[in-house]
Amino acid sequence: MKRKTSIIVVLALGFSLVLVPGLYPQVKTDTATKLDRITGTVQSVNKDTSTITVQQKGTVNISWQVVYNAQTKFSFRNAPSSLDEGKEGRSVICLGKLDGKTRLNASQVDVREK
Repeated sequence: MKRKTSIIVVLALGFSLVLVPGLYPQVKTDTATKLDRITGTVQSVNKDTSTITVQQKGTVNISWQVVYNAQTKFSFRNAPSSLDEGKEGRSVICLGKLDGKTRLNASQVDVREK
């Protein structure tokens, strides 16, 4: 009985180590800039708090708070632009540094059409 329980525990731990990391959102590092990269869809833009809520799609959908400031560069399809292009439903690529688990301080935001 003890051996059967031990085998079940070991198998459960093995599955959790393999499956659980795939459930969490993936933040990639941009190879050219060495900055953290989040790709997703704009859910909302709050100019009062200087944040863009971006939903990253994957095994588990997660929302990121992308914080921008006066130094953040915005582009639309790789051409210089402004925050006004970051409309709800549009795809974005955000580059910056993570600040906590779900917050990115953006240095660059590239807006794409959906």
